[in-house]
Amino acid sequence: MNLIIGIIIAILVFLFISSTVVMLIITMPIAKKQFENTFVRTSKEKWGRANSCPENQEHSVMFDLGIAWAEKYKEHKREVSIKSDGLTLYGEYFDFGFDKTAIIIPGRAESLLYEYYFGEPYRKSGCNVFVPDVRAHGLSEGIYSGLGIKDKIDIKNWIDFLHNEYNCSNFVIHGICIGSSTAIFLLAENQKYLNSIVIEGPYASFYNVLKQRIKTAGHISFPVAEEMALLVLSKIKVNIFTQRPIKYIKKIKKPVLFLCGEEDVSSLPTLAKKLYNVCGSNKKEIVWFQHGAHSHLRIADTEKYDKSIMDFLNKHK
Repeated sequence: MNLIIGIIIAILVFLFISSTVVMLIITMPIAKKQFENTFVRTSKEKWGRANSCPENQEHSVMFDLGIAWAEKYKEHKREVSIKSDGLTLYGEYFDFGFDKTAIIIPGRAESLLYEYYFGEPYRKSGCNVFVPDVRAHGLSEGIYSGLGIKDKIDIKNWIDFLHNEYNCSNFVIHGICIGSSTAIFLLAENQKYLNSIVIEGPYASFYNVLKQRIKTAGHISFPVAEEMALLVLSKIKVNIFTQRPIKYIKKIKKPVLFLCGEEDVSSLPTLAKKLYNVCGSNKKEIVWFQHGAHSHLRIADTEKYDKSIMDFLNKHK
């Protein structure tokens, strides 16, 4: 009897190991391809200074309006660069003569040209505007996306640069998608010149976002998401299981404005609410937009979007 039970257990173990190996053989190439598409800059054209989504009419309108905004204020523009974490990074500083500066950080795949679109409410609020090409985007060096964690290092260095070169000592960060996580990670460290953050489409964990995107791409999330997470850890040195915005936002004490969309399928409303609830600041506000795709809230209701930012900045000068 014991022999039969032992044989059955051995067979079950063999089948489990065999099926796991077969699954990994099938899914790992998918994970590697998705990792390369999502996190690796394979050419200068990829994530360059161009419209990242020309087939999306709404996105193209945002891009064109941003270009027009930068052209209107081109006499205020200063092209700048720094060294950060061994990389040469580029940005543009619109010096309007104010004592406060807004840093606009986009989501993945966007260059500073996309960031122009979000500059006007800050200019109206009395802020200079700084737009960076984040690492591996635009003209900036780098192979891998920074996932907020690596970008945090770069934005801190940009803040130090703007303080030293342009005497800026009061900053607000406007972060969109991954840019929102950059803002959260940095403010959690109590950056001394950083006054507040505005975050659009924030997410609690990039692992959750990754699973959702894998499903949207038509693949099974398990074990592809886990395999991609291991590649991120190995190549980018970021642990998306432990380095989560929802963990860091608990440490924040300075003002935070959440801009969230009820139709957002990437940064789900339920998780945005959870992120807001655990935020450690007692000076936090959340504004909901009934319509608007992920990262497209401003174009859905420009008046409400800009007023929300301007009211927030006026309240927390």
